[in-house]
Amino acid sequence: MTVAWYAVPDVVRPRWGRALAKTAVGAAGVALMLTATAEGREARDGVRSLRDAVREVGTPSPDAPVDVPPDDVALGDGPDDVVREDNTYVPDHDDVTLAPPAVLAAGAVGGVALATTLAVAGEKWAYRRGERLRARGVRLPHTRVGLALGALAVALAAAEPLLWNAEDR
Repeated sequence: MTVAWYAVPDVVRPRWGRALAKTAVGAAGVALMLTATAEGREARDGVRSLRDAVREVGTPSPDAPVDVPPDDVALGDGPDDVVREDNTYVPDHDDVTLAPPAVLAAGAVGGVALATTLAVAGEKWAYRRGERLRARGVRLPHTRVGLALGALAVALAAAEPLLWNAEDR
């Protein structure tokens, strides 16, 4: 996908056509990722479970326990079959130090802005590099840049499992 993404300017001249071609390459890459990788299968399973959970909301099960006690029984005073709230997994707020929401929001916005800036700068660099090669008369200059970046992507993908913690393997 990386090679195809960066080779688009060699194949499609108009800017609108390159945008359309890159959209198609990106969509094909996402489709391949979802069908061919473990992360894609996990993402599909997560979407399915989320979809099933959303569908189940609001459709009561016939054997679901009734969480409203009878009028003559107050919570905590009635028989054992009355459903009570279980706060077993509620965190103790004394142990948790949360950052103010404004700091979290600023960090999220800053992180997205930084990632976007780096991505745009990298795309511009790759395109300018291809155009410099074209100016020197090199055939398929953007494809060559794409091959180099694709080889780098393959090397990083191959090295990724080696970077995991031993506990995560």
